[in-house]
Amino acid sequence: MFIAELGDKTQLLALSFSTRTKPLYIILAVVISTLLMHILAVFAGHFISIALPEIYLQIIVSAFFIFFGIYELFNAFIKNNTVNNVTTYSFFYMLIAFLIAEIGDKSQLATMALAIKYRNPFVVLTSTTLGVVTADILAIYLGTIIGKKIDNRIIRLISSAVFLAFGLYNLFLIF
Repeated sequence: MFIAELGDKTQLLALSFSTRTKPLYIILAVVISTLLMHILAVFAGHFISIALPEIYLQIIVSAFFIFFGIYELFNAFIKNNTVNNVTTYSFFYMLIAFLIAEIGDKSQLATMALAIKYRNPFVVLTSTTLGVVTADILAIYLGTIIGKKIDNRIIRLISSAVFLAFGLYNLFLIF
């Protein structure tokens, strides 16, 4: 999950907010929003894991990872990789921004995929939330130190390669 969050919308928001406000408020907003969205993803993944046979679950998990890899590759070359600055930095504004950024986000989808694969909701929720929050805290502190000097394209390329490798390796194990 740490790798999934690298170059992610939530991390970019955290980086942007950290150039203008106190890290503690950003961290609190990230923790609350990530926890809420991952609870939703874990429950969805848990119910899917009960309904489908193991082979189909493994194919779905592989497809998620390959999708994330392609998505990151697309973002590295096609999308605008700049961080937008926001002028109002209240806690609730940041919380809402992080909640919106997490809806259908790759970390939320990856959480669902892991809940399907491992069938242990508490462990998946705890580990994925810690991974995302840790990556976002890294961005927050990097943002306070170096601001906007991170080349997002490189982070996205590395993230893409890792996701594609995980997805293809998982497919290799199945077949």
